[in-house]
Amino acid sequence: MTASSPSSIAAAVHKAGLTQQGTRVDHVHFKRKLRFGSTDIQSAMDLRDPDRLVLSYTRLMMGFLLFQPQPQHMLMIGLGGGSLPKFCHRHLPGSDITVIEIDPAVIALREQFEIPPDQADFRVVQADGADFVATLDDQRFNVILVDGFEAEQMAPALGTQNFYGHCARLLRPGGVMLCNLHELDIFYGVFMERIAFAFDGNALAVSTREYGNAIVFARKDCAIDARLPKHLVRPVSMAPGAWSGIETDVHDVLREARRVKECR
Repeated sequence: MTASSPSSIAAAVHKAGLTQQGTRVDHVHFKRKLRFGSTDIQSAMDLRDPDRLVLSYTRLMMGFLLFQPQPQHMLMIGLGGGSLPKFCHRHLPGSDITVIEIDPAVIALREQFEIPPDQADFRVVQADGADFVATLDDQRFNVILVDGFEAEQMAPALGTQNFYGHCARLLRPGGVMLCNLHELDIFYGVFMERIAFAFDGNALAVSTREYGNAIVFARKDCAIDARLPKHLVRPVSMAPGAWSGIETDVHDVLREARRVKECR
């Protein structure tokens, strides 16, 4: 792989109409980072290993494998630097992945973050995520990942009762929705209540090891602690190195789900 020069990154940023106050790309050592606003890191890519999940919350989101180890259809709302779409496309062959991103300026940077081009089983769609789920037919997906942030907060439209209800409607029985939330968000408790209501209480929040995020897992028509594996098993299609990078975080989800079972 040949890394793009800082000048080519700057040209892409300028072409996309981005500013230092909005979305920007930074370089720190061997990492390329996508930022919204002055401080928040939305995504990070290791230039030596572009598919590796650098940020803790992205690794924790792979905990959906406990509930859907071989998802056939996945919907991701929020592209960012494309860490999760890239990882899932490479390591979960057989999964059809649709990514929704509202901001064309973010999509314009997809080549800089080595996000795969659109193809038969992978596509990036420019659309409002809330509008997109509201217009689809029922029960299309096994997994829905929600990771849509603006500079300072989660996009408000991705935290409404209607939005979570549509996500539940679009999941097949046993499917799972997961949302990346900030634990210090003043509406965190409200979002949790809405998710629990949409999924009949079948929801679990697991804190990340860094950055103050929590990933909320919600299962459709299935208790959060039902049919958990006794031991973690690496997906057959996933390389040992990729699995070792997420295994600890997936185990965190398994541990928290088991605690739910113990409390019943």
